[in-house]
Amino acid sequence: MSATAPDAVKAQQRRALRRAKMRATALDGAKAKQCKGPRRARRAGTQSTLRLRDSNPRLRWVFYNGAAAGAGHLAIWSLTGDPMAGAAFMGRMSHSVPQLAAAGLTFGAAVAGWKGAVLVKLHRLPGLVGLAARPVCAIAAAMWGQGTAPLVADAMAAMEPWGSLLAPLAAAGPVAAACWCGLDRRAAELRPPVRWIARIPLATVTLSALLYAPGALL
Repeated sequence: MSATAPDAVKAQQRRALRRAKMRATALDGAKAKQCKGPRRARRAGTQSTLRLRDSNPRLRWVFYNGAAAGAGHLAIWSLTGDPMAGAAFMGRMSHSVPQLAAAGLTFGAAVAGWKGAVLVKLHRLPGLVGLAARPVCAIAAAMWGQGTAPLVADAMAAMEPWGSLLAPLAAAGPVAAACWCGLDRRAAELRPPVRWIARIPLATVTLSALLYAPGALL
């Protein structure tokens, strides 16, 4: 009897430990179930928010650019006191398309004259002729480009009504391209607030071009 008593005590202790472990496991499972509910709800809410964001990329694009255009428009309004100042400026640029085109052609012709002299190797001529070949070709080409404003005006008149319809695009296109190359493209890898600020000039130019009605502003 004395030899079996310790064994019985040990068996009871093992059974008690098993019961305690089972109770602890049951309590842990109940706590886990209670915690899974809020976690699942939060996870479902996050997934629904992500699906909402991903399902409306066009709406986000409209809000993003519309807010930038509105900020630029309000800035011009506050500085000039005229809510249509941007459209008026775009109208003046549209009426000056022949002169603006002539200026662009002048610059392009000067570059083409300089490059053309190098292409035909006039700069390798001996003496002062070779030194003066590139500047002379650039100046001659620029003088030709300077006199192209009447030609552009005649071409626009011959294209009517397309000339008046395309004039705002011809005026706003180079300005928008400069804003994109100088600001928007360079800020593509920066933080979202900086990218939005860099988008304001491009969006403002686009909004001013849309607000301008061809032929309404003289």
